[in-house]
Amino acid sequence: MRLSRLLPLCLALGGCALEPDDPIYLSGTVLEADGTPWRGGPLTLMRPRNTDPQPDGYGGVTGTPRYEPWAEVVPDAEGLFLHRLTAREVGADGLEHPHPWTDVTAFQLHLPRTDGGRDFLSFQVDLDADLPPLRAWNGQVHAVEERGGARLTWDAVVPTADLPEPEYFVRVQGEAGLAWQVHAGSAEPWLGPWMLEDFDVQTRVQAVSKGTRVWFKNTLFYSAVGESPPVPLPFTGQVPASRGAGCALASGSFEPCPLTDGKLERFRVSNEQEALPKAVYLVLKEPVRPQRVLVRGLTGFGDVLHVEGSVDGETWVPMGDSPIILELNKVPYEEDVAVRSGDEQYLDVPLRADAPAVGRIRLRMTNVLSDGTAAEGQFSSLREVSVFGGPGID
Repeated sequence: MRLSRLLPLCLALGGCALEPDDPIYLSGTVLEADGTPWRGGPLTLMRPRNTDPQPDGYGGVTGTPRYEPWAEVVPDAEGLFLHRLTAREVGADGLEHPHPWTDVTAFQLHLPRTDGGRDFLSFQVDLDADLPPLRAWNGQVHAVEERGGARLTWDAVVPTADLPEPEYFVRVQGEAGLAWQVHAGSAEPWLGPWMLEDFDVQTRVQAVSKGTRVWFKNTLFYSAVGESPPVPLPFTGQVPASRGAGCALASGSFEPCPLTDGKLERFRVSNEQEALPKAVYLVLKEPVRPQRVLVRGLTGFGDVLHVEGSVDGETWVPMGDSPIILELNKVPYEEDVAVRSGDEQYLDVPLRADAPAVGRIRLRMTNVLSDGTAAEGQFSSLREVSVFGGPGID
């Protein structure tokens, strides 16, 4: 089942046009969580179809890609498989064929699971490819009550063949977007009630190994993904004091405010006067002694987020700063463009213990320059801004 035996001679010698019915082969190995050959039945090969197609304004069609079952892949008793496609099905014949897929080269290969978790390979292929091993992940994710919240623990992914070491992410997923996200690294991340608010969410842990396999005239890009079933948390969410508050830029307000409505949709923070604003303002319904500010889905240009408060909208008092925002080059797997968060930041900014009661909050960012000075940053988009605290009047 070596790939070299599967390559047509013309490809091995430098490439030639394939006929539509010429075979393209996928091969690979499937393993149980303990490393033994897979015994759990056929796998599902999936492809992405556009849902809710709409004109994109340029003569094409846009929509949300959703992967759907397309074929079964049956491993043998040793966990090996060889699955035949055609050049027509992956676009390797170079001809235009009508098809429903958003990308003819995009596939997912899933293990069957019934507990709400997922184990799959996501990859793009237009020539023969030997896929990396697909191994079930039994993460045993647990939420342990700690300090008014919960700390998440799990069993690491077992190293397998040439798969890179995975990155781990905790994702608190709502219907309209992410309520919270943590790149766990080697730590056991902690979640608090304010990260959930009253969103209808599910909390999962995702392990992602992203890699490439390179052959002559062919490179395979893939993601090996293990995702836990939903993890029950030992607490309920907490509604922020800022729910329903107004919001504005220096040049005008948004009516109604999309940043405090609890809906989690991504919002482009701009108007005709400010394409990339330097500050975002919240106008609270009543004064609050703020304790923390959560910013969800932040994109922009800046290294540090600053939170300031004011009574009158004229004099601003520093309340707290985020740590330096690192470029997020390690991201979870997500195919839904409405949820994808590769460029988004989720920041929990604790505020000073003696923060005064304020009726207005200002957010701004700065860029830390190489000479140690700071320059003004800019905002691009946000999902939600939440202020937590106590009453402003004792």
